[in-house]
Amino acid sequence: MLNNNLRTLCVILHYGSENLTNECIKSLINNKFTNIDVVVSDNDPSQSYKLPDNLVANIDIIKTGGNVGFAKGNNIGVNNFLRDVHDSILILSNDTILTKNSLNLLKKTLFSKNNIGVVGPCIPYYDNPDKIWSCGGKINFLKLNINGSDKTDDLPYETDYLPGAAFLCRSDIWRKIGGFNEDYFLAYEEAEFSLEIKKRGLKVIVDPRCIVLHHVGMSKVRSSKYFYNEIRNRITFSKYIYGTKIGLTYSIIITLLYSLKAPYLKSIKQRFLLWIKAIHDELKRTKVTSKVLNLIEDEFKD
Repeated sequence: MLNNNLRTLCVILHYGSENLTNECIKSLINNKFTNIDVVVSDNDPSQSYKLPDNLVANIDIIKTGGNVGFAKGNNIGVNNFLRDVHDSILILSNDTILTKNSLNLLKKTLFSKNNIGVVGPCIPYYDNPDKIWSCGGKINFLKLNINGSDKTDDLPYETDYLPGAAFLCRSDIWRKIGGFNEDYFLAYEEAEFSLEIKKRGLKVIVDPRCIVLHHVGMSKVRSSKYFYNEIRNRITFSKYIYGTKIGLTYSIIITLLYSLKAPYLKSIKQRFLLWIKAIHDELKRTKVTSKVLNLIEDEFKD
């Protein structure tokens, strides 16, 4: 049950626009939620984020060392600042804006029942708030893909997974799981995290009464490195679901079919060569890093 003496740890993953990060922080302050400790995990390659003078807030900043990926960047923030006084962890991408009272609603829902492990908001597009980007997410276990759901309802409901752009989870569950799986560089880590919560007999919930707006364009760029990253993600996810050997074999087939029909990158040849590169690197156990992705971008120009 909700204990008003305990606090929430919020980690905002900074990457790219400092203005977006500052706007995200302002929206958090405007929620007037007092029992919260905020950390900005600076995951931008420049490692130069500073709070502006006009933003009066007691906020910690931790440097990740560069772009270490979504999973590791968040883990660094949480694991360095999580204390016994924290009963919950709020994960926010810096391109999100919390609307009025959304954090209070999230926390009330999270602790309304003992069998809820994580709760997320309904996330409309910032530029078009009437259009839903995600109200929870769907997992297609056969195709090894994940997508945001546009389902809406009046009351909280269960979902397959919660996008990492915004969610609130119990801190004891985070500790048991160990945070995000850092084998993922960007995306799919939130899907595995949600499944880990369900493995422990807890529910993954969307509360559509909570609204967090999302500057989707900041995380929807499609290029060679994102295509390569998606292939590697599906392989990792398949191995998690089906086991290492079966998962690897199955994902090779599924990602080959995907590479031939993917809706972005114009050249089928380019997609096929990227698929070969991804399989080769997976077999060599080459970890996906920002350096690897930048080399992919240079080698496979669209």
